[in-house]
Amino acid sequence: MIFSRIIILVTVLIISDAIADECASGKVKLCEIIRDAHTSNQDGLKLMDGESAKAALDSADGLVVAVLEAEGSELIAALKKALEAELGAYVQVKAECPTLGGKCKEVLFEVGYALLGLIMAIADEHPDVKTMTNVEDTLETVYPHMFDADPSQYRDKLYDAGKKILEII
Repeated sequence: MIFSRIIILVTVLIISDAIADECASGKVKLCEIIRDAHTSNQDGLKLMDGESAKAALDSADGLVVAVLEAEGSELIAALKKALEAELGAYVQVKAECPTLGGKCKEVLFEVGYALLGLIMAIADEHPDVKTMTNVEDTLETVYPHMFDADPSQYRDKLYDAGKKILEII
């Protein structure tokens, strides 16, 4: 019994170290959030063909991956650039929805998920307490819309919150 607990503990520590090693900041929670945002973008990209929105999302994803390489004072700047690009990709994808056909909602879901991840990372990591509180307050205005009957309303609120957060930080 004790031996199995020790094995589990060692396994968790090894996995945590492996995750931290892939991320310059060494912050496991941040790295997981950003990796999830990257995965979401990749899933969205797989659903798209040849649209200019695909190029915008691919570019935004490159900046999301760059967050994993940032550390210290570079971290917030990298998150801000990634959020700005992700917001731009959201607009591009939304504009090209008619050409995406039935895939539009799926792609917007993935981009929205990545947006939420970036916003949460900023809320968790901003070093200035007042700014962090303002970001969290802005994010809290979005939560009531998470389970709206029309998911596009939630994503639009998330987009608006992202724009406001760019102004805050």
